[in-house]
Amino acid sequence: MMERKERKPYWRHTKWQMLASLVPFLFVIIVLPLYAEGLNHNKFLGFPLGYFLTAHGLVVIALVTVASFVNRQDAIDHWHGAHEDS
Repeated sequence: MMERKERKPYWRHTKWQMLASLVPFLFVIIVLPLYAEGLNHNKFLGFPLGYFLTAHGLVVIALVTVASFVNRQDAIDHWHGAHEDS
């Protein structure tokens, strides 16, 4: 159980960690499709390159973002003594 005085710093670290994960992901979601049309004249595996990079790139970026978020949140939990004992 976390002490009451530790809750505020814990949530501050969690909030900043969430923003650090969310902002780059949202940036990529907005910017990557803007450049997709310019790449579509090239083909990759029979698909237009811009479409391929946008469709698959967003999935890969989402997985990397979620994995890094989980690892960093686990570190924050351990730092503040809020981790689960499993």
